[in-house]
Amino acid sequence: MARTISVKIPTSLLIAQIEEKIAQIDKDIAEYPAKREQYEKELEAYRQKFAEFVGDYLAKNAKKIGYQHDSVIRVSDSYRGRVEVTLDPSAIVGFPEKPEAPEAPNQQSSFGREWTTRKNLLEKNLRILKMTSQEEVSASTYGALMEVL
Repeated sequence: MARTISVKIPTSLLIAQIEEKIAQIDKDIAEYPAKREQYEKELEAYRQKFAEFVGDYLAKNAKKIGYQHDSVIRVSDSYRGRVEVTLDPSAIVGFPEKPEAPEAPNQQSSFGREWTTRKNLLEKNLRILKMTSQEEVSASTYGALMEVL
């Protein structure tokens, strides 16, 4: 039979971790515009490379065009007269990779029943921890904050 373990975490250690995370969020916020600008440049280069690659690939591989779902180059007609061309990038050697967009730091999201930013939630918990006279917090308190950290 498993026994419960009662663990205490030093409050000062938890405060230091929260302050480090807040500093990291602030740094990420400051760096985000430059990362976003770099991503936009990479995306524009990707679009150009993609268009050139697809044009060349379609011209050289017309025999691979089919209407089946497993075709490397699949053509489908819609009811409005549009034609869609679907490519299977995993089956095409040299297919250009799309750059990954940087994640927006400190975005609002759901934390339990609260809709807020990670930084606001950390700052709120930091204020509470700084007001306490307790030298240690329980492992469950630490665990709840680790989800945010």
